[in-house]
Amino acid sequence: MEIKGRLVDIKRREIYPAGIVINGGRIERILRYEHDEQGYILPGLIDAHIHIESSMLSPGSFAIAAVSRGTTSVVSDPHEIANVLGVSGVEYMIEE
Repeated sequence: MEIKGRLVDIKRREIYPAGIVINGGRIERILRYEHDEQGYILPGLIDAHIHIESSMLSPGSFAIAAVSRGTTSVVSDPHEIANVLGVSGVEYMIEE
């Protein structure tokens, strides 16, 4: 499978037309194109500090919203839910 778009190359600090060849769920190679492509290909974003409960969403609903906007990982601080519901609140966040 090949994904085409404008590759945002963080390491080289460049944006260029490219194709990413995926084989067996892994990137096999990146092809640099001369012609322009639609859309952008970039690494997933990581939110390094979030309080999911402040979003007023369940963790599952928060995940759906975050992933659809390019966030692939979060470091969640559950102290607010722990302050309100204690251990059962933290357990809910983990199970959800």
